[in-house]
Amino acid sequence: MSAPRFGAAAAALAIAGGLVSCATPQTPEAAYLRGFDQAEAAARPFAPVTDTLPSMTLDEAYGLQRRLIARRVSRGDRVAGWKGGLMSAASLKARNVTAPLVGAMFASGRTQSGDTISLCSYRKASFEMKLGFVFREAVRTPPADVAALSRSVSDVLPVVDLPDIGYRDPDRYGAVDMVAANVSAARYVRGDGRPGAGLDLDGLRVAMTRDGQPLTSGLGRESLGGQWESLLAVVRQLHASGRSIAPGDVVITGKIGDRGWLPPGAYAADYGPLGTVRFAVRACPTP
Repeated sequence: MSAPRFGAAAAALAIAGGLVSCATPQTPEAAYLRGFDQAEAAARPFAPVTDTLPSMTLDEAYGLQRRLIARRVSRGDRVAGWKGGLMSAASLKARNVTAPLVGAMFASGRTQSGDTISLCSYRKASFEMKLGFVFREAVRTPPADVAALSRSVSDVLPVVDLPDIGYRDPDRYGAVDMVAANVSAARYVRGDGRPGAGLDLDGLRVAMTRDGQPLTSGLGRESLGGQWESLLAVVRQLHASGRSIAPGDVVITGKIGDRGWLPPGAYAADYGPLGTVRFAVRACPTP
């Protein structure tokens, strides 16, 4: 009777061994996504994707970004719009690319003027003054020109983007790393929108203060090629990377003035005829 029992045990071990040997090892892409999610949840820096995948292309990075977005949506979040990155000739040249980058903005990151932002979820918090364009209808094909694009836009609004520069070395990362990290999208503060017709968006002067002290200022034309032209570039890049715009989406263009870091304080971004965006930033309590 012992022989059959030994044979069954041996067969079980053989099957188990076969299962182990046939198990699919985790891909570097999957390992990056898991590490990215874990670092974000713990508010700790992460290694850029090119540390482990140095030959990754921009197209492959956009594929990885789509997976990152899908994971976020599967956990109950929602894509609320899109943001452009590298929206100046100098920044494009510095990262050796010819078109702006794009990333998703999530509903969970939206705050309104007057809100308070906690730094608890940030690695290295920053601000960028931008303009947002609200789409009244879906855009499923690349617009032919600015005139065609503008017919799909209902409102223009001031948006202060509050990205999280979470790379292990915040001064060393490339365009591929930016795309794979969803262009550092985190929180953003929206002001009130108004129709863009008749507004000189390129001549719009915007200025930021903290606790009443000037930080930076600039003109709308600083976004690549002007506001409408840079919006067109972002929308075309969205389509090139396999995405489209849904009704109600907000697309934000390039920064106006310099990017700044985000210590605690009371912030005010004066957008002239578009109003003022105000928000407070509080430090994360020490454990």
